[in-house]
Amino acid sequence: MENEIFVLEMPLKVEKWQADILDKRYEYLRHIYNYVQGKLLRQIRYFEQMEEYKVCKTIKDKRAFFNGHPFYIKGINDRNGEPQPITYNKLSISSFAEKLVKLQIGKDKTYVDVGINTKVIKEMAFNLWNSWDKYLYNYSAKRVAFKKKGDFNTFRYGKMGDGFIGMTVNLQKMEISVKTNGKVGKNATFITLPIDCGKGLTEYEIFALKGGVESINTVTIARKLIRGRKKYYVQFNIEGEKPQKGRQLGVGRVGIDIGPSTVAVSSPQTVSIDKLADRCDNIQHDLWIVNRKIDRSRRTNNPQNFNEDGTVKRLSHKNGERRVWYKSERYKKLQAERAELMRKQAAVRKQQHIEKANELLALGDTFIVENNPISGWTRRSKETKQNKAGKIQSKKRYGKSVANHAPSMFVTILENKVNSLGGTFVKADTKNAASQFDFTNGEFAKHEVGERSVTLSNGDKHQRDMLAAFNLQHLNYESEKTKAYDIEQMKSDYPTFCAQEREELNRYVNKEKKNERTTIGAFRK
Repeated sequence: MENEIFVLEMPLKVEKWQADILDKRYEYLRHIYNYVQGKLLRQIRYFEQMEEYKVCKTIKDKRAFFNGHPFYIKGINDRNGEPQPITYNKLSISSFAEKLVKLQIGKDKTYVDVGINTKVIKEMAFNLWNSWDKYLYNYSAKRVAFKKKGDFNTFRYGKMGDGFIGMTVNLQKMEISVKTNGKVGKNATFITLPIDCGKGLTEYEIFALKGGVESINTVTIARKLIRGRKKYYVQFNIEGEKPQKGRQLGVGRVGIDIGPSTVAVSSPQTVSIDKLADRCDNIQHDLWIVNRKIDRSRRTNNPQNFNEDGTVKRLSHKNGERRVWYKSERYKKLQAERAELMRKQAAVRKQQHIEKANELLALGDTFIVENNPISGWTRRSKETKQNKAGKIQSKKRYGKSVANHAPSMFVTILENKVNSLGGTFVKADTKNAASQFDFTNGEFAKHEVGERSVTLSNGDKHQRDMLAAFNLQHLNYESEKTKAYDIEQMKSDYPTFCAQEREELNRYVNKEKKNERTTIGAFRK
C-alpha cells in the first residue's frame, strides 16, 4: 500500500561519554517542557476564574474565548521586538516554545549552544500540545502534568528540505550524527552513534529503508530503562510502502466481543474465547508483592508523615508546611525492581496482543467489534449498594483488569493490521445490544453483569460472550437503523455455531487450568 507512514526502531551503540551528552539533552528539554507547562497552567487557572470562560460550554465557544483573550509573557517577543500574543492552539504554543532556545543555561551559554535548535523544541511542543488538546477540547484528560526527572526520554528531529537540521543520517554506514553545539560549518561538533544491526539487516529492515534518507520524515532518539540499564534507540518515521510479513486476510465476517480481560470470537471457521494477555497475571502478582515491600519501607523510613492509624498526615501549605520523604537504598532498589516489572509486563502484554491479532487475521476480511466505552469500565460506581448481609458493597469495577489486560490496545492493534491489509474494520454502536439479542424470537432481553450464560427462547443455553460475538458477526452495520441483524443468515449458521461453541467449551474444561478464573467457569456443567 502506497504512502503509508510507519515506524522502524533500531538499537544504537552508545558509549558512556555519549550517553552523558544525550542524558543532559533529555534533562534540558524537560526543563523547557516544564517551563512552558507552568506558564500555560498559570494562565488557564486565571481564565477559569473569569465569568466569560465559565459560560463556555462548547469547543467552539472555548476557541473563540482564547482567540479573544491572548496573553503575554515577559521576554517573549515577535520578530519586530513587540510582545508576542499567545493563545491556546498548536501553532501559537510551538512558536512560544521556539523562543526559549535563547534562555540562559548557567552564566555563559544558552540552549542553542548545547545543540538544541528550534526544530527540536517545535517537535517537543507538538507533543506537549497533545495533552492540552485532550484537556481543553477532547475532554479525555482530567489534567496536564509536569515531567519528573528521568521521565523525559525522547527528542525528535523533523525534516527540512533535503535533510535534518542538527543531525545527519548515513544509511550506507548505518549511523547517525547528533550536533552538540550551536555552531555551523567546520566549527560544528557531532557525536556519531552507530546503529546496532546485529548480524546484519533483516529483510524487513532492508525493505523499510529501501527509499533511503529521502523517505524518512522524522528521526527520534529514544531512551529506555531495561533491566536497570539505559539503552538508546533510533526511531525512523518512514513514508512509503509498508513492508509486509506474508500475512493475508481470510474471507468472511468475524464478530468480536471484547471484555475487560477476555476476547470472544465468532467466524465461519471457528468460535473461541480466550483471556487477553494471560501471561501478565503472574507478573501482576510479583508487582503486588514489590508494592507491598515498598509501602513497608516507606512507612519505616518516614514515621513522621503518618498518623497512628496508618493514614498520611495532612499538612497546611498556607503555613509553609512541606512533606519530606526519605528514601533508603533498599527503597530505591525496590523502585527499580518495580519499574522493571512494569516494563516487562507492558512488553509481554503488547507481544501477546500482536500474536492474538495475527491469529485472527486469517479468519476473515470484515471484523465487527462493539465500540464499548472501555475507559468507562475503570470508573468507580457512583451508586452505593448493600449486600444481603447489609454491608456496603465495594464501588470498584474493572480498573485493575483493564489496566492489566489492556483490551483497548488489542482493538487498536487489530484495527491497524486489518486496515493495512485492505480489510474492513467496523466499530459497531453499543445501541445494537449484541449481548441482549435473541435471534430465535427477535427480541432483546437484559442480563445482569454476573450472568455468564444466556438461555434463548428455544431453550438452548449459550456462553454470553460467544453469543454476543455470533450476533455481531451477523450485524447489518451498513443499515441506517440500529439493532438490524441478518436473522435468516443467523438461522442458517446457528447449527455450526452450536457445534463450534461446544467444542470450545470442552477445550476449556479438558485443559484444567488451576487457580485461574475465566468467564467460562459459570457455564461448566
